[in-house]
Amino acid sequence: MEQTNLYREKIRKLLTPYYENEARKLHRVIDRIFNQYYGGINGRDMDEYYGIGTDVLTGIWKKDIYDFSRGDFDGYVYQSLRIAFIDEFKRQNRDKRAAKVLSFDENTGKAVKISVPDIRLDAPLKDGELTTQGDLLRSDFNLEEMLLQKEDQDERIENYLHSLPKTARRIIEMRMEDIAVCEIKRKLGLTEREYRMFLNSARMNENLTLFAKVSERQLREEYKMEDMIPIDVTDQYRMDKFPLGSLLDDMRDGKINKKHILQRKAFQWTERQKNKYLTRVLNGQPIPEIVICEQTVNGKKKSHLIDGLQRLSYSELFRADGIVVKSDGAEFYEIPYKEYKYDREGNVLLDGDGDALFEEKVFNVIGKKFSEFPQFLKERFQKFNINVTTYFNCTDDQIAYHIRNYNNQEGMNKNQYEFTGMDVHVAENIKRLSDEHPFFKDCCGKYTEKNKAKGDFDKVVAESIMAAHFINDWKKEVKDSFAFVNRNAEEYMFDSLENSLDRLSVVVDREVKHMFTIVNSPVWFAVFEKFKSLKIPDAGFRDFIKYVSNSLERPEIDQKLFADLYKSRNTRDKAVVFGKVNGLTKLMYEFFHIGEDRAGEHAQKEDVQEYDTEAFLSELVGIDRETLSEDLPLYHDTLDDLEKNAIRNGSRLLEDRNRLSLLAMVAYSYKEDMDLDEWITVFAENNNTYFTDQKKNYLYMKKDLNRFAERKNRSSA
Repeated sequence: MEQTNLYREKIRKLLTPYYENEARKLHRVIDRIFNQYYGGINGRDMDEYYGIGTDVLTGIWKKDIYDFSRGDFDGYVYQSLRIAFIDEFKRQNRDKRAAKVLSFDENTGKAVKISVPDIRLDAPLKDGELTTQGDLLRSDFNLEEMLLQKEDQDERIENYLHSLPKTARRIIEMRMEDIAVCEIKRKLGLTEREYRMFLNSARMNENLTLFAKVSERQLREEYKMEDMIPIDVTDQYRMDKFPLGSLLDDMRDGKINKKHILQRKAFQWTERQKNKYLTRVLNGQPIPEIVICEQTVNGKKKSHLIDGLQRLSYSELFRADGIVVKSDGAEFYEIPYKEYKYDREGNVLLDGDGDALFEEKVFNVIGKKFSEFPQFLKERFQKFNINVTTYFNCTDDQIAYHIRNYNNQEGMNKNQYEFTGMDVHVAENIKRLSDEHPFFKDCCGKYTEKNKAKGDFDKVVAESIMAAHFINDWKKEVKDSFAFVNRNAEEYMFDSLENSLDRLSVVVDREVKHMFTIVNSPVWFAVFEKFKSLKIPDAGFRDFIKYVSNSLERPEIDQKLFADLYKSRNTRDKAVVFGKVNGLTKLMYEFFHIGEDRAGEHAQKEDVQEYDTEAFLSELVGIDRETLSEDLPLYHDTLDDLEKNAIRNGSRLLEDRNRLSLLAMVAYSYKEDMDLDEWITVFAENNNTYFTDQKKNYLYMKKDLNRFAERKNRSSA
C-alpha cells in the first residue's frame, strides 16, 4: 500500500503540467497526434478525445504500470494516447463488437440471436445527405418541449424567441411544430455544424431564465434581513449575506440589472469552469463575493450587477434546467444526504425515543437537471449564502471604475476591459449595433457565438467608425480606438453604419459571408460607405465582394500586391488597414468601370459649397448680423494667431476650405467666453482631417470643445 502511494505521488507530479492552465498541455499533445497521424481534426468532436485523454492519464495514475527507469515520461504519455485513439477508431468503425439481440425466425419458429452493428451518431443515413443517425434520437435536453410545457407564459416565450438570432428562432419554432431535424436543416440550408451552433445559442441565451420557477418567497424574507449592517453606520458601501435563490429571483424580476451598458456578456466560462463552479455551490463551499452598485436615476433607484455576472448567470440557467453538470472539471459530484423514512400514509417514522428515522443516500449530480434533484439539494442551492457588497449613490464614472477594478485580473479580456472607459451615450450607440443589429446577431459574417460573448463586435463597430471616418487617424491598439471614438464619433456616424448594416444584411449571403471576418469587417464597411455615394443597386456590391474573393484566390499579376496585402498577418497596422481600404476602393471603381471623375463626384459636390460668412456665423453661432459686422475683423485676427501658434504646420485643418468652420469656432468662443488656445492644440494633434461640409465640421468641433471643457472642469474640481 505504501509503495502504491509513493508511485501515485511521483506520477502526480509528472502529470500536473498536463492539467495546468485548463489542461493546455494535454490538449496540445492530442492536437499534435491528430495532425501527425490523421491529417488534422477533420471535423471530429475534439471534446470526446480530450475526455479520452483524461481517462488515459487517470489510468496511468491509478495503475502501477509506468517504469520510472525508462525516463521518457512524456514519450510514454504520447504513445499511450495514440494507442487509445487507435482503439477508439476501431471501436467506432468495426462490426466485430456488434450487439446480440433476440429475433424470431419464421421458418423454424425459434428465437435466434442476430448481430446489430455499431452505428456512429454522426454518420449520414444515406451518402450525400445532411441527415445523421443522431438526428433520429431524442435529445437529453429538449428545449422546445420545455417551452411547450410552460402554461400561461405566451409573453415570456415571445420575449425569449425575439431575443434569439433569426435562424435560431426559426429552428426553435420549427421544432415546436414537431418538424424533424433533417427537414429543418434542409429547409434552412444549414450544415450540421451551423445547426448545432444556432441551437447552442438558443440553449445558452440569457432569457431562457424567464421560465425559472419561482423560489420559495419565505427564503427571501428569512435571509435578507439576517446579519445586515445598518446603513447609517457605513460610509459608501455595505456588506451583507444573501441566499442565492433570492439573488436569482431579483435578477429574473429586473430588480438587479445584469445588463449594464459597460458590462460584458454572460456565459464566458469554459465547460470545465462551469462544472467546477456548480459542484462547488452544490457542496456548500464558499465562492467570491458579488458586487452591486446602486444608482439613482430620475428619482428611482437602480441596482447594477458589477461583479459576479458569470456566477449568477450560470446559476440562473442551471436552476431553469437550461444546463446540467458534466464530468469535465466537476469535483465531489456524488453528494451524500439523509432522507426521512415514511409509512404508507406518508407520516415520518419515529424510533423508540421519538426521533425521526432516516436513511443515508448518495445523489450523483452529473447529467441531472435541477428539477430532478432531491428536495434537500434544491433547498441547499436556493439557500446557499453569498457575500454581497453594495455601493450606494454611484455615478456612471464610479460604476465604470468598479467594473474595471473588479475585473482587472482574469475577469475581462482586452476588448471588454477597454470598453468600460467609454462614455455611456457612446457605449449605447455601439451596443445598439453590436448587440441588437441582425448583421451581428444573425452572424451574417464569418462570426461565432464566441465572438459575441467576448465583445468582439464592440471592437468591430468602433473600428468601423475609425475606418470609415478617421482612416488617417487609425489606431493599432484597441484601447486607443475606443478612446478616439469616444472622443470624436458623432451620432450620424453610427446612424450611417446602421444604414450600411441594414443594406448589407440583405445582400451578404452564404457565398460571400466568409469575407466579413472580425478583422476585415471594418474594412468592408468603410468601402461600402464609399459605395453608397455611387448610386448603384446594393446587389452590385455583393457581386464585387464575390469578384474580390475569387481574385484573392487567383490574383492577376497587377493585383498580386494587393492580394498579399489583404492576407497580411499584420492585420492591425495602420499601413495595412489604410492599404486595404484604398485598394478595395480602387478595385471597386475598376469593377464598376467608374473613372476618377465620377468616383469623386460626391466629394466635389461638397467641396464647391459656398457660404455667406456672416449668414453662416449668424445662423450657427447665434450672433446678430450687426454685431458680426463689427466683430468679424477681430475673429479673423484671432484665427490668424491661432493658426500660426496653436496648430502645427502641415495640418490639413489649415486648408483654406476649412477656415469658415474654424472662424465659427472663434465666434463661438467669444460668445461663450471660452479660451481656444489649449483646446485647439490638442484637437489638431488628434485630428488631421475635417468634414468638407463646414456646418457639420463646426458642430463636430463645438461638441469636442465642450467635452474638453467639461473634462478640464472635473479634473480641477
